[in-house]
Amino acid sequence: MHETFLSEQGTLQVPAELLKALGAKPGTPFRWFIRGDGTLFVRAKTTSLSELAGMLKPRHGKTVTVEEMSPFR
Repeated sequence: MHETFLSEQGTLQVPAELLKALGAKPGTPFRWFIRGDGTLFVRAKTTSLSELAGMLKPRHGKTVTVEEMSPFR
């Protein structure tokens, strides 16, 4: 467990060990959420959608067009 304190300027420091584990670098955006039970959830946005392009391979080498994907064809 890590503990940090709010500075007089209203900033928090994230421990280096956590930043390393997240793969966060300078400029990495962090998203902050308060859940319904009052807990704070923070997510580091370390992957962009463009980095995921090509990640999924077609099944059995078969590709389809957007029109062929339509359930109403």
